[in-house]
Amino acid sequence: MWYFITFVLGAIIGSFLNTVIYRLSVEGLTLWDPPYSVCPVCKHRLSWKDNIPLISYIILSGKCRYCGSKIPVRYFIVEFFNASFYLVTSMLVKNILSLVSLWGIFSSLLAISFMDIETYSIHDGLLIILLIFSLLFSCSIHNLLYGSISALVGFIFFFTLYKLKKGIGFGDVLLIGAAGFSMDLIRLNIAILIAAASGIVYSLIAFKGYKPKKTIPFTPFMSVGIITSIFLMLLQ
Repeated sequence: MWYFITFVLGAIIGSFLNTVIYRLSVEGLTLWDPPYSVCPVCKHRLSWKDNIPLISYIILSGKCRYCGSKIPVRYFIVEFFNASFYLVTSMLVKNILSLVSLWGIFSSLLAISFMDIETYSIHDGLLIILLIFSLLFSCSIHNLLYGSISALVGFIFFFTLYKLKKGIGFGDVLLIGAAGFSMDLIRLNIAILIAAASGIVYSLIAFKGYKPKKTIPFTPFMSVGIITSIFLMLLQ
């Protein structure tokens, strides 16, 4: 029952993350106005049966019930990955503070990644939430000093790359500074290596060795590196 609850909770929060990603990406919208969900295309108010995480997307075949417009697959992906992460971590982590902190870190990174993909920007509020949960996770697994050192080293390294114009945006600098508290120096290095490797592999596959014609958001690859590094630590 506990695992079922964590999966459902993850799906529900994933649904909220989709709202966060969309509303923070559109100028003039806020998280509380309007206080209900609407179709981005026809602006029709959605009923409860249109907002059931995962299930509604499948039943509606990925289309708005009222205008037939295609619902971005991102909605299903975010809900599924968030629910799956909550489920898996609930099986691996028994300390409630560590568990809740991990959920906060992953959900923050998930929202940040998709927002960066869609808008090439990161909202400051999401970075603050990531920082808070990273600090909590650091306190729950090791001395806060280790996390502080990792955060500082990661920030300085990425800030240097940013100043040298090595394809790093300042949002990436702030991201590693906030998430760095959740890792020690070894995990930080692993996260950066995984991020760099996954970014290179993606570029080779997507652009077949040619120089991309547009900027590639690095935040999703950093998120993959951070989460993978933390998972490797949990599996030890």
